[in-house]
Amino acid sequence: MQKWLFLILVWFGQAQAAEPIQLRVAQQGPADYRSIQQAINQLPANDQWGIIRIGPGVYPEKIYLTRDRVVLAGAGKDQTIIQVAELRANWLAQHPTDWGSAVVNINATDIALVQLTVRNHYGALTGDHRHQFAIRGFERASRIITADCVVLADGADTLSLWNKTDGMYYHHQCRFEGHTDMVCPRGWAFFSQSHFINHRRSATLWHDGELDSQQKLVVRDSLFEGIDGFLLGRRHYDAQFYLIHNEYSNNMADRAIFRVNYPDEPGRDQANQWGDRIYISQAEGSTALYPWLTDNLATHPQQLSADDITPRWAFEGRWDPEADLAQIQHWLESEP
Repeated sequence: MQKWLFLILVWFGQAQAAEPIQLRVAQQGPADYRSIQQAINQLPANDQWGIIRIGPGVYPEKIYLTRDRVVLAGAGKDQTIIQVAELRANWLAQHPTDWGSAVVNINATDIALVQLTVRNHYGALTGDHRHQFAIRGFERASRIITADCVVLADGADTLSLWNKTDGMYYHHQCRFEGHTDMVCPRGWAFFSQSHFINHRRSATLWHDGELDSQQKLVVRDSLFEGIDGFLLGRRHYDAQFYLIHNEYSNNMADRAIFRVNYPDEPGRDQANQWGDRIYISQAEGSTALYPWLTDNLATHPQQLSADDITPRWAFEGRWDPEADLAQIQHWLESEP
């Protein structure tokens, strides 16, 4: 009996310790802070999750995340907007690295953005649609979640999570908008029930999986739209794509995901040791928009079915983002 009581007390203590720190940010009315970054900076340097609840409004501030286990939770993707105008070229002209070139800059693990919008609107203000990040991930960025968010930029590389060694990213029920390579992960990435809108006749998806043959980009149950002639995707490095039960606008160009090379400058070509790996499964009853979009998942060496393509499979059992997101949603539904 004493042993069971001891175990219960230990479990209860762990459960209590697992409760997150919760801070509130609002532009007016009762709140702990008026600035998102100020709230982030006040989180203690420990392993406890920190939840920053952000009220409605447009927040014109850059976000820097270097502490692990932080949730930025808005009041709704149409209510809470983090917005800054920044062109990468302008930033690099005055700074030695990309750190700070995005609206949200991440160099940490276990980060979640939920129910908010992140926008880099430099292009809308100036007409310049070169690289302008909404979210940028650095060397330590892994186990990153966006859920029920809008992530958009008026130029290239909207969502750039670039931990090429062990980066893992999960995106659920989000809208992404941008220009060339608007979604460009390195490592492992899984998108579900999301909406991609490309405003340029260029690639929507881009992937770098050169360091591990298992690195992959998965998009399932999602919609691709854009201007007339937009492209689905491309790669410069070894990459692996899974397109499962998606819908594609008639505006999409008749060109399969392709490898970029440089015939006149072969020294610029990246390694291609694993070749093209693009696996497709159409939803039951749907018709492929183009011949290259027909089902070929059965040709996979593991003889996969569409039901096998889950987040746990994609991340090889090393991360269960759906469980993490369920826990975060539970915390958000509970009053702090």
